[in-house]
Amino acid sequence: MDLKTVTTEDLMRDIYQAEASLRWFEQKYGLLSEAFYHLYQQGKLRDEDPAEIQEYLEWSGWYEVYQDRRAHYNQAIEQQLKTISAPTSLLDLHIRQLKVPA
Repeated sequence: MDLKTVTTEDLMRDIYQAEASLRWFEQKYGLLSEAFYHLYQQGKLRDEDPAEIQEYLEWSGWYEVYQDRRAHYNQAIEQQLKTISAPTSLLDLHIRQLKVPA
């Protein structure tokens, strides 16, 4: 599997941006993104209004971005933490670059 290098700042920026967008939709509809995405994937939301369809696409897209970036971040952090053999300071550990699947 090919790996590429990304910065933690890149991943965290994407995660934070996705979280902000998800919160906006969640507050608008009073529904957590996980529940929305389940309904969306099951085809249980009406698809008659183009504006609603556009919001569903945007919301689901942000949810998928969030899930993807979190998975990459968690996987990379797990790999990095396996290299630690003795107690360390978070300041010494400050991770700037991670290897993630391309």
